[in-house]
Amino acid sequence: MTSTKTQVGVQTPAPWPTFTVAELAAHPGNVRDIEVPADLLADVKDNGVVEPLYVVRTHGDVPQIIDGFQRLAAAVAAGLETVPVTPRPVIRIDALTPHPKNAREDLDLNAPFVESLRAEGCRIPVKIQRLDGGVLQVNDGNRRYHAATDAGLTHLPYEWEDDDRDAAGQFLDMITTAQHRKSLTASEMNQAMFSAAEAGAQVGRIAKAAGVRQKDVKTLVKVRSDEKLSAAVTGASGYEWTFEHLAALTEFADDAEALAVITEAAAEDDADEGDVDWAIAIERTKRDKRTKAEAHRAELEAAGEKIRDAEELSERAMPVWRLRGVSAEEHAECKGLVWVFDERRGDRYEPYCSAPGLYGHTVPEGASGSGGTKTAAEVEAERAARAAVKKGNIDWDAAEALRRKWITDLIKRRNLPKTTTNTLIGHVNNALLNGSWGISDDLNKEGTTEILAGFLGLNAEQAKDRVSFAGHVAKDPRRAPQLQFAAIAAVREKRANRSAWRTDSQHAPWARQPTGRWFQVLASLDYPLTPIEQSVVDGEPYDPSRKKPRAITTGGEPETEQEPGTDEETGEPEAEEADDPASDDEAAA
Repeated sequence: MTSTKTQVGVQTPAPWPTFTVAELAAHPGNVRDIEVPADLLADVKDNGVVEPLYVVRTHGDVPQIIDGFQRLAAAVAAGLETVPVTPRPVIRIDALTPHPKNAREDLDLNAPFVESLRAEGCRIPVKIQRLDGGVLQVNDGNRRYHAATDAGLTHLPYEWEDDDRDAAGQFLDMITTAQHRKSLTASEMNQAMFSAAEAGAQVGRIAKAAGVRQKDVKTLVKVRSDEKLSAAVTGASGYEWTFEHLAALTEFADDAEALAVITEAAAEDDADEGDVDWAIAIERTKRDKRTKAEAHRAELEAAGEKIRDAEELSERAMPVWRLRGVSAEEHAECKGLVWVFDERRGDRYEPYCSAPGLYGHTVPEGASGSGGTKTAAEVEAERAARAAVKKGNIDWDAAEALRRKWITDLIKRRNLPKTTTNTLIGHVNNALLNGSWGISDDLNKEGTTEILAGFLGLNAEQAKDRVSFAGHVAKDPRRAPQLQFAAIAAVREKRANRSAWRTDSQHAPWARQPTGRWFQVLASLDYPLTPIEQSVVDGEPYDPSRKKPRAITTGGEPETEQEPGTDEETGEPEAEEADDPASDDEAAA
């Protein structure tokens, strides 16, 4: 316990407030005609008054000693200027004995609880009883007793058990006091912490008392102090906001639309953390795409490129990747080059040729730009199809971000349940021994290496050399299943591209079906599938209005798998994944 010195150099415990000896002695009721025991006087002269005086305020705000008359007399005799006091009765912990048959089998002396006692002391009195032989037994408050000991406290507030309370009554008290206690909800705790901050409590003090991180307290105060963010939280008052989700709200302080979407997700009657995670992930994906698109546009404008809206182009206009016999680099000198926002990707502009025939380019037969007039219905249908693809791609990218974060966290965990470890080992064995899923083809490819570096938490410098990866990860052999799973997962993720969710003209069963099996593996590890991932598992078209993922009960890999590199429906050789920018989702959307 920390301590502080009085003006005469004697130390007293810092947690106790102090009164001046003169202030206490000025009240006649505090000065008794008593002889101070010699050992007490000697101890006070050497160490000061260690045991606080129990003092209350009477009418007129006069300090009245309830317990400690001898200690005050000793302080006067020793010439002390101040003495420690307490506004309620306390007793030394080492004078107490825990109940030998406490009802709680698990005291749950967690670090936040112990730290809160260390920071603020014990606020709820323990109930004690004097037994034969002078033993002072704790009948109620044994958890506080043990945690206070761990926290380094020397005293506890107390009250006496009723004299007529028998042994049976002691156990009944344990039942009733436990039933009468109710922990604060997360919302109530957050409100209490914010009120404490408003009342002047420092962040560190609040964090210790509540058993949370200082960064969490700062986040809470920031959210509740901001009118728009506070309104968002209040708009979903029935949801138990986590600190992680409160921190996410601060990212969208200037985006009213995103805040409304997140709040709506949290305000659903059956909303849980997964629903809010999903809403936040989608809004982050949309924001990141906008940021990248704005940066790309700025680069194009700085280079003097022509930027057009899609509505400004004629029907002859066509994206460069669809032209035959000319690359994007070769087309850079074409006078018909214009840049159009790529609605399906949403994070860039793509090069178009405004008039391919005029500038000598060959277009594919039957392409929309080669002639023909579309009806209003056809135009509207194409617009709806593009909007559906755009929405699906955003949701797919959001799901990918959540999924890869979950995999990364799984790989980083120090201790895994035995069942989880066994599932990881089983999946790795299947992938290697069955020779399936394209492990041999994709394990060392650039895309796989990039994903694997992310799963292993490597920085940009470490991620440059695949040969050095093993030297950068933990050497603990107990983590081998996680590291091996990371390598297999990187292959799985590389092959789980956007084409997997499509069920329109761009459907790709050779991508969708193995991706669905991969998602089942993750579900067997308790990964909560997002709606778009669930649609892939179910083999159904994606419906963005589907709120809740369904639980997977048949997790794990199928017992048999088709030969690698074949289409699962036809048995024909699987198409190579192309580098063409439209290979996964643009070919005819």
